[in-house]
Amino acid sequence: MRRLNLEVSEKELSKVGVEIPPFHKIKSLELLHFLRQDNKEIAAVWKIEFKDPATKIEELLVQDFLFEVQLLEKEKNGVYTIFMRGGPTFASVLNSIGVVNGYLFPPLGIQNGLIKISFLGSAQQVREFLEKLDAKGIRYRITLMGDAQFSPDSPLNQLTDKQREVLISAFKLGYYDIPRRINSDELAKKLNIVNSTLIEHLRKAEQRLLHNILTQRNDFGLNDEKNQTTPHNSQP
Repeated sequence: MRRLNLEVSEKELSKVGVEIPPFHKIKSLELLHFLRQDNKEIAAVWKIEFKDPATKIEELLVQDFLFEVQLLEKEKNGVYTIFMRGGPTFASVLNSIGVVNGYLFPPLGIQNGLIKISFLGSAQQVREFLEKLDAKGIRYRITLMGDAQFSPDSPLNQLTDKQREVLISAFKLGYYDIPRRINSDELAKKLNIVNSTLIEHLRKAEQRLLHNILTQRNDFGLNDEKNQTTPHNSQP
């Protein structure tokens, strides 16, 4: 997978043709964690600081854009940790700039009128994202572009690139939700692979993650058993 970091001004982003009403009140905004990110709903935890300290977080609520805001923590310096949830209008902003098949992730946010965007996807998805920005006439500055790097102790390092892509896509699109928002056939079509290949990637990724987690904790005595079994090293 490829990682792209870029910076763009709020004024440039307005060229997508979608108004972003609450953002003019914001001095800084930092993504902490995405809970849901698709074309129906955006839900995430953010750190936020307003230009006017008297601004209340409820003022972010805008019909058909942001319909839920909850205060999680207020710091002494006027910075809030909040949960925000928006609907299709919010999601359409992302779709308008090409965030359709890839993923947004930290660092992501706003600082004094400058928007920082981090995008994760295949080489083709990164290229299509940049082409969409260019087609909109949006000027931007790339600060990083290269292979996605994960923390050395991250379980994701145990997976192949394709396993990571399939697993992250499955999680993002709701394959693991209860009830599921997408089935394996639909997910396979989105990833342009056959269903049997999708299932193989998912099962191998899940097996490797579970093996990594359980053996580190020595649950079920797996560390004692691993010397008695032959590890399965095949990769799709």
